[in-house]
Amino acid sequence: MNLSIGEKAKAVAVKEFTKLTIGFVVSAFFGVLVAIVFPETALKLFAEVGEAIKEKVGEVEGFKAFMGIYMNNLTVATSAYALGVFFGVVPWIIILVNGFILGLVLTVVISSGALDPITAILAVLPHGIVEVPALLTAATAGVMIYKGLLKKGGTELTYTSLKLYALSAVLLLVAAFIEAFITPIVAGL
Repeated sequence: MNLSIGEKAKAVAVKEFTKLTIGFVVSAFFGVLVAIVFPETALKLFAEVGEAIKEKVGEVEGFKAFMGIYMNNLTVATSAYALGVFFGVVPWIIILVNGFILGLVLTVVISSGALDPITAILAVLPHGIVEVPALLTAATAGVMIYKGLLKKGGTELTYTSLKLYALSAVLLLVAAFIEAFITPIVAGL
C-alpha cells in the first residue's frame, strides 16, 4: 500500500504522538512511585517546582494569571518544538519531565492532605484535558521537524510540524483561559 506524502506525514505524527503519550503516562507513574517511596525527596522537589512556578507565573489572578500561564506554557511548547532539531531528544525530555512532575505533585498534594483526591483532580483536569495534549502536540512537532529537516524526511514533515506547533499554541491559549478562569471555580480554590 502506497501512502501519499500527506498521509505519510500524518502517519508519522500519529506514531510520534502515541509514543510521546505513552512516555508521558509512564513518567507520571514514575513520579507517583517516587513520591510514595521517597516522600521527603518528593516534598523537596514539590517545593522547588512550586517556587519555579511562582517565579514564572506569580500569584496573580484574572487576565494577568491567564497571560502568565499562557506565556509559560507557550515557552515550554516552543522549546519542545524548536529544540526538536537536536535529534528529537529535547521534546522527549520536556514530556518526560512534565509527566514526572505531574505524577509527583498530585501524589504529594494528596498524600500530605493539602487537597483531597477529588479537589486535586479538579485542580488539574479542566485545563489539563487541553494542556497535556497541546504539549504532546508541540513535542510531536519537535520530533517531526528533526525528521523533516535533519533526517531528510521531506518538506511535508516540516510543514506538518509547523501546523502542529500552531495548533498547540492555540490549544494552550484555551488551556490557559480554563486554568485562569474556570479551574479555580470548578476546584473551589
